[in-house]
Amino acid sequence: MAAYLRISLFVLLAMAATVGYGQRGARAHTNYADRYYQQMAYRAAADEYLVAAKMGAVNEHVTKRLADCYMKLGDTENAEVWYAQVVKFLNREPKDMLNYAQALKGNGRYAEAEEWMDRYLATTRPEGAGLRSNISDFARKFTQNMDRFTVRSVSANTPYSDMGTSWGPDGQVYLASTRGETVGVKRHAAWNGQPFLDLYVADRQSTGDLINARLLTGGVRSRQHDGPAASVSGDQLWFTRSNTTRSKSGVLRLSIQRVRLRNGEWSAPEPFLYNNTECSVAQPAISPDGRYLVFVSDMPGGQGGTDLYICRDVGGQWGEPENMGPVINTALDEGFPFIGADGTLYFASNGHPGLGGLDIQAAPRSREGAYEVVINVGAPVNGPKDDFAFIIDAAGKTGYFSSNRPGGQGDDDIYAFVMNSPIEQRFLCTGVVYDDDAELPVVDVEVQLLDEAGKLVESTRTDAKGKYMFAVEKGRVYRVVARMKGRFDGEQFLSTERIEQEQIVARDIHLVPDAGVWLRAVARTADRKGFIEGMTVNVVNLSSFQSDVRTTGAGGDVNMRLQPNEQFEVLFEKAGFFSVSVPVSTVGMRQGIVDLNTTRELVFEEVAVGRPIPFKRVRWTASGGLDPMSKAELDAVAERVLVNPTMVFEVYVHDDARGDAATSLRTTQRQADAVVDYLRGKGVPKDRVVAKGYGQTKLLNHCGPGVQCTEEEHAENRRAGYMVTGFTAQ
Repeated sequence: MAAYLRISLFVLLAMAATVGYGQRGARAHTNYADRYYQQMAYRAAADEYLVAAKMGAVNEHVTKRLADCYMKLGDTENAEVWYAQVVKFLNREPKDMLNYAQALKGNGRYAEAEEWMDRYLATTRPEGAGLRSNISDFARKFTQNMDRFTVRSVSANTPYSDMGTSWGPDGQVYLASTRGETVGVKRHAAWNGQPFLDLYVADRQSTGDLINARLLTGGVRSRQHDGPAASVSGDQLWFTRSNTTRSKSGVLRLSIQRVRLRNGEWSAPEPFLYNNTECSVAQPAISPDGRYLVFVSDMPGGQGGTDLYICRDVGGQWGEPENMGPVINTALDEGFPFIGADGTLYFASNGHPGLGGLDIQAAPRSREGAYEVVINVGAPVNGPKDDFAFIIDAAGKTGYFSSNRPGGQGDDDIYAFVMNSPIEQRFLCTGVVYDDDAELPVVDVEVQLLDEAGKLVESTRTDAKGKYMFAVEKGRVYRVVARMKGRFDGEQFLSTERIEQEQIVARDIHLVPDAGVWLRAVARTADRKGFIEGMTVNVVNLSSFQSDVRTTGAGGDVNMRLQPNEQFEVLFEKAGFFSVSVPVSTVGMRQGIVDLNTTRELVFEEVAVGRPIPFKRVRWTASGGLDPMSKAELDAVAERVLVNPTMVFEVYVHDDARGDAATSLRTTQRQADAVVDYLRGKGVPKDRVVAKGYGQTKLLNHCGPGVQCTEEEHAENRRAGYMVTGFTAQ
């Protein structure tokens, strides 16, 4: 297995072939295994731990180390067997559940992987905060459109590891392989016990097949690992090589080297400027125009695991490496970058949603040059095992990738592909419909997807597990409705405005009996197409003064039972938003739903100190008093001030620059005072609101005294409204 390149990607160590130690007890085998493990010689360590286990040492230490070794070697079948034992220990760690889920996923057991991943996620979130991995839904998503790619193996594959292709000149393709054996003393990689990588060049056929692989010699070959490679032009080659100098911890890391073709021979290697013996710097990818170099490193300060970094050409030298950020990098491993002719960045990751192991991802480059979204290229290129090292030709039609999937020649193999249709990001809404009484999923019930205007987009029925699924578009608002006889319709809302990273939005629907009175409300944001999760909803019975407190779900929703023939006050609160109070009556009701969104727009504005909130209909009479038409809007302002008791407000009035400045100042102050007087008459405390008339002192444009301006330009300076100026302790 070439797992040193696929799973941890970088950390390497060279050693001679292992020798026998004769008969030893289980403790001795465990001690030897521990030494190998510390040296990252995981193949030898696994063999020793397995002997110890067979001799009776099936304890927590040996079991966990065996599972870890097999996972690092990419042997997910054996890793699953041993992690299944690890997660049974009472003092298991959250990471053990994560690793078990990854092993199950790598074996295509998505439902079980989802169960253990969700258990892991439950340990990383605050109590009561749900988070779903959606592994099964992602698997369904990524296995649609299987005809997008046509995939075939190539003739250059061997029983050894063959991987990491790159474009060469004149119809040739470079590849890395462990097929070669050194004459004399055999040297093998300690990580997995395989021979070292060397670079080869193969001929590309019109069918995409690769034949006649020949060893590259000269400066590209050493007694270390050489490969994979990235060609920038016909006369120079960038490639990965393991260091000859150990890090402080005794490990041989990876570095980037460049060689030039001179008189038909590869020159001595030139090291990359940012190589470092204390961390790996590897797998270079050069943009077609030569302006960017992307590489992989486990240097400190990254997102976690191995990350992608980018260097820009600055006057013939590479600038400082920049981490490519959380859109590209995750807490796990990213590697094997390739930059297509259109600027799309292809790379492998086991941190982004995928089908198991490493999955190939595509990140299209925006017009501004940024990478804003990551798209899984899907099956059949990706599968449960490791899929990586994707390259595609300038036409965006054909290329190669590497995989350790079953059915190959052995270990890693190279596969050719034809892309029959462009890669597109698809977004999904999925969830489970529950019977709230039985607390069980409901099978074969109708579920509808409606757009923001209430128009039916699609209808489906739940499957044998009570699940539904819809394809949704970015930048839309949807309502999902489930219907079942004997139950009130259940509904959930979702916004796809920021769906790029989630890709799948989960909305479970709970159906309640169509008896009694139920309150339903959905809290939305005022400035975008979003819903507010985690808003406190306090329902107070005005007769008994008993209260029931809930929080809104991911779709901004809240559902709760109300007593009939009562009056209530419903208070919506969340830090950073203006609170809102809504009266509710169930007088005369025995059954039904009180939907607050049909009687009042539950749209919540975010609080920003000093941000003006203009009056829309407030006007003054010639004498400076309030026009009666203003009072409805000011009643709403008074309610906002009273419902948000920690906020201090200012009422402001500004004038344009026409007329006497002193008179304008007195007039605007009188107008502001009239507003504040009205608010105080509505019960607003004196210390909560101040009146400020600014006259002509704060113009918004160039229309000062004596300047000729249009009426519209003068009107821009005549403005009135209110703002939050601070907070007080209650």
